[in-house]
Amino acid sequence: MNDLLRALISITVVWLGLLLTLRESVRLITFDWNQRRLRHRYGINQSTPILEYGPELERLSDEAANRASGQVRFAYTSGTTAQPKRLLYTKRRLRVLKLAFVDMFARGCWSTGIRRTSLYVFGSLAKDNSLTSLLLEEPKIPGYLTTLQAPYRIQCHPAFQALLSEYGPTAIALWILALANPGVLYSTNPSSLVIFLDKLRNDWDRSARLVKDWHESPERFDPSLVRVASRLKSRGWCSRLRLIATSTTPLSFEECAPAVSTYICWTGGYLKSFLDRLESYLPATRYRLLPMYSMSTETVETQTHFENGNVMFLPIAKQVLYEFVEEGREDLSENLLAASKLRRGKSYAMVVTDSYGLRRYQTGDLFLCRGHVHGLPDLHFLRRRELEYSFTGEKLTSAQVTIALERLRDEYPELHAAQHLACIPSHQHAVTPHYKMVLVTGSNELLKLSADALALSLDRLLSECNSEYRSKRETGRLGAVRIVQVSAAQFMSSVESPQFKFLPLYRRTWEEFQSHP
Repeated sequence: MNDLLRALISITVVWLGLLLTLRESVRLITFDWNQRRLRHRYGINQSTPILEYGPELERLSDEAANRASGQVRFAYTSGTTAQPKRLLYTKRRLRVLKLAFVDMFARGCWSTGIRRTSLYVFGSLAKDNSLTSLLLEEPKIPGYLTTLQAPYRIQCHPAFQALLSEYGPTAIALWILALANPGVLYSTNPSSLVIFLDKLRNDWDRSARLVKDWHESPERFDPSLVRVASRLKSRGWCSRLRLIATSTTPLSFEECAPAVSTYICWTGGYLKSFLDRLESYLPATRYRLLPMYSMSTETVETQTHFENGNVMFLPIAKQVLYEFVEEGREDLSENLLAASKLRRGKSYAMVVTDSYGLRRYQTGDLFLCRGHVHGLPDLHFLRRRELEYSFTGEKLTSAQVTIALERLRDEYPELHAAQHLACIPSHQHAVTPHYKMVLVTGSNELLKLSADALALSLDRLLSECNSEYRSKRETGRLGAVRIVQVSAAQFMSSVESPQFKFLPLYRRTWEEFQSHP
């Protein structure tokens, strides 16, 4: 019965995708008119200044919160600043964001031929003040049909809190995936999915322990969990759980959840190493990657557009006024361009205005215009515009670090096995300021590379990319690069905050990460 209902839900989702695709065509046609309407509604004119996050935007956000009816919440970003940004989210705004995802997902199912639309979302089971946590928050236990389409949502059930402390999130995810056997996986950042798959491979005993205990003696578990399991079961669940429970060696993901055919995640920015690792677990010959649109805590920056087998990203979020500043130009009102004025091959910083306190807000996110769709730019996220750090005038940028780390990987092919590389500034007491290269591996086994050789090579590569860095190193104002190797689990537990993001360069120091995880 569960699978029959899932099939009917999938048909509904696919046909909904057709209707939403037709609706999107209307939105594209009326885009310019809608942008003019929003400009008038928000009172934006030539003299309106461009703002970065600060006291003025916080004041505007508080004013918007006072005008809002109903429950008001605030989400906090990690951003690249020393202090998290505080962004207003009303109940209505959260609903609009969820519908934006539903819109993309249904259109993607229609356009790419996804037929099993049941979805598992990877997210933290612990509550925090991030936007992701707000979006995944469940006011009550979801209904039967809801959990058939979105089995991850049942994790709000109180019975899972006890399981979390005893078994951990990976074991819970594997148990649900094996029972429900969904067709699609979603992870906003591919690192979350990579870490899950790494743990299946490198810590199989702990990852599979919940399934093993359930298989051996389900009667020992809370009766409410038995009822939950009955709502999740999919054809072949018993064989899958038996296979996992009796295997002494790690199984492939396909053996655990054979119906998965598609995974959705963000592909912009600095995520190549994670995407490469996902490809090794979920090869393109077997799995389809559906790129996620760009969304920051501040706003939805682009929406996914499907056309003729291609995936594009258009600035068409609901109730958002978009303007752009070409890379290299100052943040002045006279330099602002409408979306229709962007040129192919040029890079632009996005400026947004909405009704939640953002008023000509400079997001700092840089996009490459790859072409145009129905007169709108196809925008692919490049990087944070001004992500840089400077101890003594070197002004090291994320772009320079990205180049240096890619060249380092070319010199040391073994580094391709690393999950992530990053530079983090360090200013310890009585130690010359320097940058640490943090090498995050996928398991507890660290790469057998010479730390001294790696440090010397990265020092040289950073000097080649940044002459000021070279000068400060030669004069001794900057110390040599130091290497820190940690496993993914150690890295996440020691330096991750609820809003942590993987980046090539951080503005916070290593000591701040350690002191305020």
